[in-house]
Amino acid sequence: MRCTGSHRGALRWRMVAALALLCACAARGEPAATDYAALSLEQLLQVEVRLVSRKGETVRASPSAVYVLDSDAIRRSGATSIPELLRLVPGVEVARFGSGKWAVTIRGFNGIFTNRLLILVDGRSAFSQAKVGMFWDTLDTLIEDIERIEVVRGPGAALWGGNAFNGVINIVTRHASDTVGGLATIGAGNEDKWFTGLRYGARAGATGFVRGYIKAFERDDGSRLVGGENKDGWHAVQGGLRYDRGDDDSGALTVILDAYQGEEGEALVLDDVNAAGFTFVNEIIIPYSGVSALARWSWRSSERSSWSLQAYVDHSEREDSLLDIKIDAYDLDLQHDWRVSPRQRLVWGLGYRYIEDELPAQYLSFDPVRRRYGIASGFAQYEFSPRPERLRLIAGAKAEHNDFTGTELQPNARVIWTPHAATSLWAAVSRAHRVPSRTEHDSTAGFDIVDLGGGFLLQAQIRGNRGFDAERLTAYEAGWRRRFSPALALDLALFYNDFSGLRVLAQGPVEPGPNPPPHLILPIVAVNGADARSWGGEMVIKARPLSQWQLELAYNHIQLKVDSDISGDPTIDQAEGDSPLHRATLRSLWDLPGGTEFNATLRYVDEIPVKDIDAYTQLDLVLARRFGELELSLVGQNLLDRNQREYTDSLVFTPRAEVERAYYFRLRLRF
Repeated sequence: MRCTGSHRGALRWRMVAALALLCACAARGEPAATDYAALSLEQLLQVEVRLVSRKGETVRASPSAVYVLDSDAIRRSGATSIPELLRLVPGVEVARFGSGKWAVTIRGFNGIFTNRLLILVDGRSAFSQAKVGMFWDTLDTLIEDIERIEVVRGPGAALWGGNAFNGVINIVTRHASDTVGGLATIGAGNEDKWFTGLRYGARAGATGFVRGYIKAFERDDGSRLVGGENKDGWHAVQGGLRYDRGDDDSGALTVILDAYQGEEGEALVLDDVNAAGFTFVNEIIIPYSGVSALARWSWRSSERSSWSLQAYVDHSEREDSLLDIKIDAYDLDLQHDWRVSPRQRLVWGLGYRYIEDELPAQYLSFDPVRRRYGIASGFAQYEFSPRPERLRLIAGAKAEHNDFTGTELQPNARVIWTPHAATSLWAAVSRAHRVPSRTEHDSTAGFDIVDLGGGFLLQAQIRGNRGFDAERLTAYEAGWRRRFSPALALDLALFYNDFSGLRVLAQGPVEPGPNPPPHLILPIVAVNGADARSWGGEMVIKARPLSQWQLELAYNHIQLKVDSDISGDPTIDQAEGDSPLHRATLRSLWDLPGGTEFNATLRYVDEIPVKDIDAYTQLDLVLARRFGELELSLVGQNLLDRNQREYTDSLVFTPRAEVERAYYFRLRLRF
């Protein structure tokens, strides 16, 4: 089934109506936001992040492998989606295998279900056990509204809980006071067929600011390795409001509302349950939608004490070829930051998340179809500075109770030494766990019917396992940051990860099947049957050869060794070679005279032999020119090859798709 003209027409009319509604609330004036392009390397190291300690902390003072993709880099990237932005972050592995499908990971174990990586949006979790991982096509906002993307490589479970396993990504949108006035954007190209967005912000009372936005796009089908279109075109519309009032001293209130609706094509190679040995390509349209609301109140109770209370509700629906999903999530989080003394600090918090989901039978069937479950948690992190500005010791833990594996304790300890202003060294040891998904506990799926002869048919059947426990990780990390001059800085991080209880799909004894055929069933169940070790590192070099020219070189290396007594599971058998050994990115941002910018990103990705993917190099170019408040951009992506295959999943079989060379133009107007 493909998208009909009436469906697309209705989507566009909704977009036009929303644009008109936004235009009706116009006001003027815009205060200046942070100009990251004008910051020196020293100032960039002072940009604050909240992921490492859940309080404001500079990049240089963070005892973790942290990176911030700032708003200037986002604006100049040419990316039209969040996964494409993440390609610019050192240590984040992004592989595209469809119009709206990406495999994203940090430090190994890549796959289409991002279940070992925690994604946050303005501090709230986008993860759910029902979703199996992350649907990247639903994670969207107006690109121009993203203030920064904070990324911590390595576990962050001591603060953020289960599934902050290999890393944490936090997408931070801009404060409403930074977006007063109007912004309109429109573009078109061969892959991004068309896209448009409108934002307007205004004052709301003496200390309040409000903004609204609407965006919509349509993306073309990808291409298949064997030729032809992949039938996975993608279009969506999304809008939202944000209200900010006050400040931390007098009390700051933030309210964020978002809603989205989209349709994406999908092609899956499935086994024909009525004909042994035959497969077919199932081409469908996947509709998805969601609405969410977040409210956060933060205040200072004294000069040494500050509080934050956040509530979040979310409703999402998706009709997929593998599973249909309806989820309602409710989240409440309280945090207290207490400066005990000039050398001591304590951050603690409590949280509770309640989820109701409904997963009606599709290719996967679930028992029970509806399930309610909660996650209660508490954390505390203590920081002691025996020599302020020189030596800091940090220790903490998060206790979390979930309805899948019970209570989990996730501690960590960190130290950072700053012998002088230009150098810092840090080390950390952490424990983390990954909570099983509903698929691993409650699902059943039949595939691979084999004719045994004599009229007997055998079908393999993947089953969930209520006894499947959490996967566990002990991580050891160390890093060195050095600013050699005002124009040259280095950030180096090394890691060693020890995994235990990783998921393996193990075969059980053959069972009699139902009537009518198949007559025999071969059960395959999820068990904690593998251990693994990984080691490697990431290096980032930032340089400013000229005041108008920025360079960044990033290199990543990882090796993975898996030990398992159970074979036959492709997700484990191929895990050692699932990520490229070497990846490197060179990024250049060059300001030319007359308001012209020329930006280039060169990426090298090593081969992935187990997936029959060759090493490749790709180039993205962006040429932009400003004419007052109008900006015109020409963007070329994947310019060195007409088609490039980046990924093939071992668990869900999709036709082998390639990433195509793309180009588009874009107009941005501020008013």
